[in-house]
Amino acid sequence: MGLAAKRLDRRYVLFAAAGLFIFLLVIYPLWQLFYRSFFYQGGFTLQNYQKVLTQPVYYRALFNSIWISLATSILCMVLGTLLAFVVVRSDVHHKRALRTLLVLPYSIPSFFAAIAWIQLLGPQGYLTRVARGVTGWESAPWDIYSAGGIVFVMTMHYFVLVFITVGAALERMDASLEEAARASGAKTHRIMLEITLPLARPAILAGGLLVFIGAIANFGIPALLGMRARFFVLTTSIYYALSIPDFSLATSLSVMLVVAGVIPLVVQWVLQKSEGRYMVIAGKSVHPAELKLGKMKNAVFAITVVFVVLISIVPMVSMLITALIKYWGAPFAPESFTLEHFNYILFLESGRRAIRNSVILAALAATITMFVGTIISYLYVKARVPGGRFLDFFGTVPYAVPHTVIAIAAILAFARPPLSLYGTIWIILAAYLAIYLPFAVRTTNSTLQQIHDSLEEAARVSGAGLGQRLRDIILPLTRPGMIAGWILVFMPALRELTISILLYSHRTETIGVIVYNMHDAGYSEVAAALACVVMGLIIAGNAVIKKLTGGVAGF
Repeated sequence: MGLAAKRLDRRYVLFAAAGLFIFLLVIYPLWQLFYRSFFYQGGFTLQNYQKVLTQPVYYRALFNSIWISLATSILCMVLGTLLAFVVVRSDVHHKRALRTLLVLPYSIPSFFAAIAWIQLLGPQGYLTRVARGVTGWESAPWDIYSAGGIVFVMTMHYFVLVFITVGAALERMDASLEEAARASGAKTHRIMLEITLPLARPAILAGGLLVFIGAIANFGIPALLGMRARFFVLTTSIYYALSIPDFSLATSLSVMLVVAGVIPLVVQWVLQKSEGRYMVIAGKSVHPAELKLGKMKNAVFAITVVFVVLISIVPMVSMLITALIKYWGAPFAPESFTLEHFNYILFLESGRRAIRNSVILAALAATITMFVGTIISYLYVKARVPGGRFLDFFGTVPYAVPHTVIAIAAILAFARPPLSLYGTIWIILAAYLAIYLPFAVRTTNSTLQQIHDSLEEAARVSGAGLGQRLRDIILPLTRPGMIAGWILVFMPALRELTISILLYSHRTETIGVIVYNMHDAGYSEVAAALACVVMGLIIAGNAVIKKLTGGVAGF
């Protein structure tokens, strides 16, 4: 009885520690955000929300966020579904290489993508100059600094979510209905339109909802492409509210952003309740028949390759060219290229400090979140402690909350004693821990589910205590998954922008902040050089992830 009580006590000590962690970094900041949004000059009021909903500059930002996200979602659903059908269900050449290259744009930070497309399609962009030279235009018929430019860049960045979601559904779909239709004499195109496409509809909508959530929470793309044209969305309006500063306005805008992001999640939940009629994945080996492209095979392959090159290769090459060229607009000649910008940013004090800060923050965030995520997952999956589901749920809540909102919540929670962190690097770390905890929880959760309970039970019967079981059984078996999860947190934290741009102060700049500020100040070549260094680290990190997970994770 004494040993059992001791074992129970240790589990509840872990539960209390994990619960305190979640309360301080997730529940308390979000509650402060919601609570403070109803206060103005010390009194309870709805004036903040009235201001948002009655002043044109703010309700237009809300409207802009919604329609930009809807337009991006629709375009991504069309593009992602079409590409999924081509790569997954057709007999097009080199499917594996196409799939890898199609996923590549999403691995690059969205604000890096915006910078790359500015360099390509801006007023003096590489492709713009080529188009003017070929056609004789005085100016290009497009404007990257516009709402249309924001939708375009977001579509090129987020279509991957629909592609992956629909592709996975098509791969696992039971082929019996298609075979029955084919046996009845139906043509391939009719089968695809009347059977396959309707059955894939839940996956298409799920991917579209993911795109909507990502687009409405995005800061980097609207900031770089919209603010110059005075086109504001909720995330950029929050940024401006903080620069005034007007915390009451920022909190009310943040709550509106959360509501706008939660509505799609509710819609997805409602759709999932009726998804039984779409169940077409049977408990048997399924190999859906490939769509034979026939004479169109080479043409479809060529079009897909051109598209892949334009969205995946060309933006990265443009970033590299900008980093290597002496000055913007220089002729493409050997003497115009230099490594001076790499040398400058790597030896610039603020550049070195930003790299150091980002590495420290990313390493601490990855280590702490993986440690806490392992405890939460163990208590929920293995120990089955009452309340473990509570920890698991609140540990993943920040995944549904835009990073802009997490930053505002961190300011409200940690700007005053007894937890006064504002103006220090530690407030950025606190926000990182909140936003990346869901990654750690989900990674360790799935890893622990693969370990059979009999292993730990045998150790317990043999007299091993909780600490020994964790040290000798759980941690060794989960180590590969934990290392992969550590890298999955470290890599996005290394180049994070939204949290950092709202929370940084003197000497706490990160890589994302330096790249954004350098580009915004007109030092595009230096910003591109640092961006290239980060992209190199991202690609290297992906290679490590793929090796550790046997190709299951990574692009």
